[in-house]
Amino acid sequence: MAKISGIAIVLLLVQLGPAAAADPNCMTDYYRSKPAGCVDATLSQLRTATRTKSDPSTVIGFLAQLFVTSPGEKARILDNEPSDYVRSVELMALHRAGLADDARKFADKHQLSALLGKLEAGRLAPLATVIPSSTPADNDLLIGAYMASGDTAFIARILENFSSAEDGMVGDAMRMGFMSSKFGPGFAPKDRPNVMATAACAKYQCKSDPAKFFRVLTLSSAFWALQSLGRQDDGIRKTFAGFFERDERLKTLRAGEEAAFGNYLTALTVFSVFKSDQAGGADQTVTSMNKAALAYENLEPVNKVFEHIETYVKSGKPK
Repeated sequence: MAKISGIAIVLLLVQLGPAAAADPNCMTDYYRSKPAGCVDATLSQLRTATRTKSDPSTVIGFLAQLFVTSPGEKARILDNEPSDYVRSVELMALHRAGLADDARKFADKHQLSALLGKLEAGRLAPLATVIPSSTPADNDLLIGAYMASGDTAFIARILENFSSAEDGMVGDAMRMGFMSSKFGPGFAPKDRPNVMATAACAKYQCKSDPAKFFRVLTLSSAFWALQSLGRQDDGIRKTFAGFFERDERLKTLRAGEEAAFGNYLTALTVFSVFKSDQAGGADQTVTSMNKAALAYENLEPVNKVFEHIETYVKSGKPK
């Protein structure tokens, strides 16, 4: 971990955020009506994952919760899987579900004992006790469990990570979440320099202190995913909104970052309008708006983003 390669790792891990947040398949709201064929369709999609290189953590959480609450469905799924890859995912789900005897029998039957040994040696927390900290995949795991059950306690556990994080880290994670939601995993509009991931890597010393860096990624992916999923799911939306509303510190930080994001979008708009016309003082407009945007992109404090815009407005520009 100490040899982490900076920006490439940032982008990779953010892209491994919850695939379900952008994939409106039946698993997303399975808990509502448990539609016939949904689990089979989900597993069918997973069989192509070795080609798409998608992260299976959401499916692992989904299956783990299903295995705990639906023994009959667990038996049906485990008895009918033809894919070696999906069997390995199912074994991980059994392990995360805390079903040690079932996991051992399944591993012995399908020559997966070596994988089970690695899982046991890794001492991964069972689904029932997972609370994300510095592992983005833990967010996905709990989101999958929520999809299987509708139990908002899984979402609340994801959010607990914000309560113990320091102000600056929470603000940066929210900012990265807003940018990811709007512009994708690169954290930047297509015509802007991609500097936010680099700034995060430098600020949180990704090479020498990766734990802090990965915690920012974990918080960021949680903020983005829960906001995205909450647009279609009332349980997530209400849990997410209520969590930040009840905590005055987090409520204030969120309000500040929402305002900063709005100012950033305004600065981009003004910059775009004036950059093609450098006459009549437009050059100062372009310079000021670019400074504001860069301050935001480089994870400078909220007041720095506002400062560039306020200075510009007080100067009497534009004319």
